[in-house]
Amino acid sequence: MKKMMTSAVLAATLCLAVAFGASGNVEKREYVCMMQDMVLTKPGIAIQYQGKTYYGCCAMCKEKIKNEPKKYTRAIDPVSGKQVDKAEAFVYGVEGNAYYFSSKENRKTFAENPGKYLKK
Repeated sequence: MKKMMTSAVLAATLCLAVAFGASGNVEKREYVCMMQDMVLTKPGIAIQYQGKTYYGCCAMCKEKIKNEPKKYTRAIDPVSGKQVDKAEAFVYGVEGNAYYFSSKENRKTFAENPGKYLKK
């Protein structure tokens, strides 16, 4: 019972952190779970893949990148529509969700009006 309560409290805390995550530039990639595309409240774990460093929030993330690397190491820049490598991309957070960009200019354009680029 104690383990269930502890797990429930941890899950609730994580959900609240994501739900109330601040919006803005994310300069430190270690604060992004690149498997779940979410901004973290504390540094995640480094995951090495093909000489690059990606970040995850838990041990399961290591398995995800190992099993489906293209799915978890790449993203689409919402402004340009081009594929980017998450290990090298510029990151912007909106309400706890992470978005990846090929340039600072694209990230700035997105930041000025995120709703224009987000799917509704």
